Amino acid sequence: MENYLREYLESVGIVDGITASSLSCEVCGCDDNPVLVREVETHAGCFTELPVTGCGHCGFLFQNPRFNKSFYETYYNKYYRLMMFGDTQPEKDFLVDQVRRGEYLCRYLADVLPPAGRMLDVGCSAGGLMVPFARRGWSVLGTDPDIGYAEFGNRRLGLEIQAVAAEDMVLPDGEFDLVIITGSLEHVFDVNRVLEICRRASKPDGLLLVEGRAFGYGIMKGCFSHNHRRYLTATSTELLMLKHGWAPVWSTSEAICGPTRPGAVYVLGRASAPLGREQLESAIGDGRRDDLASLRERLASMKGAR
Repeated sequence: MENYLREYLESVGIVDGITASSLSCEVCGCDDNPVLVREVETHAGCFTELPVTGCGHCGFLFQNPRFNKSFYETYYNKYYRLMMFGDTQPEKDFLVDQVRRGEYLCRYLADVLPPAGRMLDVGCSAGGLMVPFARRGWSVLGTDPDIGYAEFGNRRLGLEIQAVAAEDMVLPDGEFDLVIITGSLEHVFDVNRVLEICRRASKPDGLLLVEGRAFGYGIMKGCFSHNHRRYLTATSTELLMLKHGWAPVWSTSEAICGPTRPGAVYVLGRASAPLGREQLESAIGDGRRDDLASLRERLASMKGAR
């Protein structure tokens, strides 16, 4: 393993049994992925080398190389919340913000949702976003790899939350009217596996809402965080949806979950047939892609930019 990867692992305290490997683009499979950002922030004001690459074909931004799955399982179960918030239990302000964001989202989606239905929140943390839906008569299920936060939501909020990595979710087929993934899709180990599971669990006309936060917030902050495995734009989110069987309905940078998530983009898709390889290539060729030169310009002022 390269020395810079060992230094990163030592900085987060997870070293034993960890391997790393280079990736092809998770959207289109391209291997032409130049480094756009070399360094990311691990702690406040502390940076280490952990490259972010951009796909030369579709513009998808992702951390590369990637560690093995056991690293991410250990990190999100034991370290992530502690490093982010200093505690393994959610604070009151965090929960209040989650519920408020859920209320904003309920109101924004009211015109496209049934009066009540079945909802899945992938990477739900303590589950606060689901509370306003549950109050409106929705049946809700959340999943999150953080055992402490999942248990808090089960015990204190009376929600059904499974403590499980998104790649390992076991869900009923054709069950959910609405699947939401607010920020968490940028954290998962295997984005394609997660979306395959969610598509099978969606009703034939079900909706998927994805929030991408890492890219826009990184631009605003002037650096990328090491926590994100990929940095979603509206376009790359749309491509992932098309690949796995959702037709994008709309994309927006409007604050549909309230004002506490600056820089976020949201894409809503409705279940449809997944695009095959040739159809996906056609969509990219017809202009549904992020231009690498434009991405470089947007990233030029960031810490670690190449």
